[in-house]
Amino acid sequence: MLLNRSDRIELEAPGLRPRKALYWSLLISVILHTVIIFYQVELPERRKPVRKPISVKFVQRAPRLSKPLELMKRPVVVQRQLTRKITRPKSVIPRTIRTAAVHGGTALASLAKPGEAVERTLAPQRLELGPEIISGDVENIKEPEVTNLGEDLLDVSDMDTGRYRAQVVVNPEDKRDIKGYFHMDLVKYKTSRTDYGGDPDWNTSPRAMANLADYLETYTDVKVDIKQRFTMDSKDLIRLKVPLIFITGHFQLEYHAAEARNLGEYLRAGGFLLVDDSYFLRGGPFDMSARALIKDALGEDAVFEKLPGEHWLYHCFFDFDGPPAGDDIARGPYPGRGVQTIYEYLEAIFLEGRMVVLFSNKSLNNAWNGDWRINPASRGGPINDTRQMQFGVNILVFTLTQPGGFAQQAQVYQ
Repeated sequence: MLLNRSDRIELEAPGLRPRKALYWSLLISVILHTVIIFYQVELPERRKPVRKPISVKFVQRAPRLSKPLELMKRPVVVQRQLTRKITRPKSVIPRTIRTAAVHGGTALASLAKPGEAVERTLAPQRLELGPEIISGDVENIKEPEVTNLGEDLLDVSDMDTGRYRAQVVVNPEDKRDIKGYFHMDLVKYKTSRTDYGGDPDWNTSPRAMANLADYLETYTDVKVDIKQRFTMDSKDLIRLKVPLIFITGHFQLEYHAAEARNLGEYLRAGGFLLVDDSYFLRGGPFDMSARALIKDALGEDAVFEKLPGEHWLYHCFFDFDGPPAGDDIARGPYPGRGVQTIYEYLEAIFLEGRMVVLFSNKSLNNAWNGDWRINPASRGGPINDTRQMQFGVNILVFTLTQPGGFAQQAQVYQ
């Protein structure tokens, strides 16, 4: 059966409309449910991570420990006398110039006027070509800061500023031309017993150094006085730069470790130790204990050497071939001792070429003390002590002028 188009529309229309309405209802329902679900379900929020703020911890450091600046090694002062060699320029004698021809072949010959005769031999030294020179006295102009003791004749008192115990000026052309000052200090120490007169054994010759000081002032322009007496462990020996200390006695020295240590530091710094055995017996109580003190002070450096007769000590002021006679020769042995040994040499200890110890077993200090002049008749009567006093002056002069010693560490040379 054939149906036209209008018939097909009428037959299909009643079934299509309800179906489309159903589809649209389902679509709207789905959309509504989706919207409701979307609003009811909470989606997790995406949060950006928040960084913690940067925190800086300030730590206060402990203060650095400050240590005073001190020298690890004690400087050793070594003085050297420099000699400047001055070479005088040779004088130049002008050579005689001869003319080459009668008309004058040289420049000097052509100085003559035209037409005048010119000598064939011309001596330029006879020509007055230079400036006029007027002779006169030369005035010595020097800087005001520079002091020359030889020109200004500086007084000894002007040299003593209180800083040093001694300062001397030596004329290099005359070894006996010495001027300066010397504040002498003495030392005291403990001994096993008193001397024969009941005095402390360290003071067995109380006038010895004072008499040597007077003798030194007699022969030189060095002003000497005795300041004070220190103990062996006194630090003032180094602080004041005491040039010389002198010990003598008859009996055993008693000392402790601090005294020996301080003595060693003093000798190494520039000091000088003079030892004279009043008992004049090598191997005796004083001799053995004094040597032990020196060995404890200097350790392995305590090497005793024989002092030869040509050493400068024997010639620095008065001339000697060796040590003069002491009690070992002049006054003989003590009663009951027997035959006395004669000591023909002195001993010394050197550190880097500088003498730091002079050791004598001759008992010269009794002559320095004036005992020889009143020597009793039972021991030979009065004895001339001139050479012994002169040798004492040599010891003092050598101590004050020895390079490297305390007296020379601030030395001013003429």
